[in-house]
Amino acid sequence: MEKTTEADELGAFVEAAEDLSERLTTTTTTTTTTTTHRPLKNVKFVVKDIFDIEGRRCGFGSPAFKRTGGKGGTAGAKRHARCVRTLLEAGASAVGMTTMDELAYAINGENAHYGTPINPRARALVPGGSSSGSAVACAAALRGCEFALGTDTGGSVRVPASYCGVYGIRTSHGSVSMRGVQALAPSFDTVGWFARSIDVLQRVGDVLLPEPDKHAPTEPSRWLLLEDACAAVAAVTALHEIAPADFKRMNLTEHLLVGCPKFRSLVNGREDYGLDCLREMVRVLMGAEIWENLGKWYTEEKPKLGAAVKARMEAASKLDADEVERLKEVREEVREEVDRILDGGAIFILPTTPGKAPKRGQSDQATESWRRKCFELLCIASLCGLPQVSIPLEAPNIEGPQGLSLIAGYQMDKMLIGAARQIVPALVEAYPDILEAELERLNPPEAPGESEKTKGNEALKQGKYQDAIEYYSVAIGKNPKSKIFVANRAMAHLKLGNYQLAEDDCTEAIKLDARYVKAYLRRAAARSVAGNYLEALMDYEEALRFEPNNSDAKREVYRMKKIIGMADPGMDVGDM
Repeated sequence: MEKTTEADELGAFVEAAEDLSERLTTTTTTTTTTTTHRPLKNVKFVVKDIFDIEGRRCGFGSPAFKRTGGKGGTAGAKRHARCVRTLLEAGASAVGMTTMDELAYAINGENAHYGTPINPRARALVPGGSSSGSAVACAAALRGCEFALGTDTGGSVRVPASYCGVYGIRTSHGSVSMRGVQALAPSFDTVGWFARSIDVLQRVGDVLLPEPDKHAPTEPSRWLLLEDACAAVAAVTALHEIAPADFKRMNLTEHLLVGCPKFRSLVNGREDYGLDCLREMVRVLMGAEIWENLGKWYTEEKPKLGAAVKARMEAASKLDADEVERLKEVREEVREEVDRILDGGAIFILPTTPGKAPKRGQSDQATESWRRKCFELLCIASLCGLPQVSIPLEAPNIEGPQGLSLIAGYQMDKMLIGAARQIVPALVEAYPDILEAELERLNPPEAPGESEKTKGNEALKQGKYQDAIEYYSVAIGKNPKSKIFVANRAMAHLKLGNYQLAEDDCTEAIKLDARYVKAYLRRAAARSVAGNYLEALMDYEEALRFEPNNSDAKREVYRMKKIIGMADPGMDVGDM
């Protein structure tokens, strides 16, 4: 590690504040003395260690890269990255350089060389990456920062924004200059930033983002909930309950299959034809660009990398060139169709990630599985070069925040931030109650008598029939309206030869539910053993009426008719 960070800075910084203060201010005096409008005056921010700072070598999350791959040699960069300079000229004060995932080729925030910054909103969970330190510094207001610069190639702002409970934006590709920013996959790389409030997110956007075309929409024309990306997410439910008439559901995959022949050909016959197919396109195309950009350095320097990043670099080196070219064509077709859908100010709504952040220190297999799920949601904006804002959502007594994302059309970044402002107040207010209801639906409280029923079932399996009867009796006392509890006790009575008690329990269960087939079958069994064959036959026939294909009922109807001596006992029971 370059320097040991102080414990109260959560591992977010690569250098102590005093080591950067001179570099971050030396060139700002000449550039700002003639500037009269300084909208970010006295606002502090931090910078991801992927941006050039004059006189400093970019670390890129890798000791090997800082030593051998950075620009500017030992003297460091000749000037600040353009977007950093723009912020300084607007009056903002940079107060530190932040940690990141190695080579920006990960989204968890766990760096094999520099460790894992601590997520201030959920200390047992990962902070997300690759802009991990920036998200942590912003969430905890470290060194007084109000916003933090990051980059987003495949999700490197959006993921940590969701995990750390801050606002985050991935900008339209090319809308903010990448000059002076270490490239990863150039056709995917974008500048982004974090903020603790939507107001600050917008103020930074007013400085960095270009003015939209005069004909561009200034407000959303429609809100589209992507149902192929929104399974059981409370944040999406919250929006729909706030204003159901305004938020319409759509399946993006179905639109792409109809409007994109090359995409349709690509997914033909695949089970993962939905967003997972778009995710695979991003993996291949991004990997090819990463190898083209860093492959020569990787091959010549043979750097010591973390195991997961090394595996991704090795996989990128083996990508098929023909497949890459094919996917480039599909990408252009998908982009055109998505542009058509979003034209005029439509907004996609989807979760930023599948859920809260994973726990720190999970296995490589678990990490890769979660990474795959994340990229099914992240791939849309990455593939199409679109702006995406992540809105933080938290609820009391729930570990870890989550994020809800909005995606707008290309270069509609400022409209997108305005759209986020529009829904944030109602969404933040409604989310906790709706999340609580959603969690209760997914994990309903145990019904009265359920634990006793479970114990009774276990006793029944073990042949402890009297114990089972006692457990079921307690369950019935707690919930006398449960047909299952009563019918289960009937089964235990049958096993002990208590045929009249079994019949009585089944009669009670049928009173609770006249269509309960198990009760008819068990009562019929009790009556049959007691020699009441006609009554047993009637129960079996009733069971067969509700379940015509019930083989047990068919067999017993046939047997009862033979015992009773009815002519042609098989005529009413169908094929045996």
